[in-house]
Amino acid sequence: MFNYDPSAFRTALAEEGYVHLKGLLSDDFVRGLQDLFDAALTGGDTESAEWRISKKKRQFVFDFPSTEAAETFRTGMAALTGIPAGDLTISERHIKLYEPEADPYPAPHKDRAASFYSIGLPIRLSEGSSVCVFPDLDPGPNTEERAVFLEPAEGQAPADLYSSDDARILNEQVGDVIVFLGSGLYHERMKAAGTAVLYIKVNGEGDDPLGENIYARDNVTA
Repeated sequence: MFNYDPSAFRTALAEEGYVHLKGLLSDDFVRGLQDLFDAALTGGDTESAEWRISKKKRQFVFDFPSTEAAETFRTGMAALTGIPAGDLTISERHIKLYEPEADPYPAPHKDRAASFYSIGLPIRLSEGSSVCVFPDLDPGPNTEERAVFLEPAEGQAPADLYSSDDARILNEQVGDVIVFLGSGLYHERMKAAGTAVLYIKVNGEGDDPLGENIYARDNVTA
């Protein structure tokens, strides 16, 4: 799954609140992700209308291809984040497909409290599509059970935020992994239309609001 040890970036993640792990994923794992995505689009049985956000994105539940892959992911992300492997809890595991009419510059948001770390694995990227994080704009935990959105300053268009000094445009590529404080930093994807990304969101508190934690004692991977 991994081409190198993600724990090498543990200090950077702790200090900055985000890291861009370039070329972390093996070619075989990326191809497997793309195959799973194609199967999800064709079958549709993992998609939930409840999670579909009109004119923004569709969402499909992701299952690791094997128990071994799930354990490799847990070990690597525990070493990166500092969360003990036995406490690492998945609060969400969704492939997100952004709709053609998705706003190219939506208002940045913080994830729900359970998404302490958000881990993004690009599957297909449209031209110019990138995650942006805003580490200097009111950093700190969102304690609510829903996302909260950044209100632009009076007279400021959301697009202006993405060209400001506050934006960190990560310009990730397929094969990379991005990890950031999902509930602690404002973030958003710019020019998202047509992009597909797997997001796995984790915490170390056992908080599993969607019942998607495959590492729970009585749960197993598909």
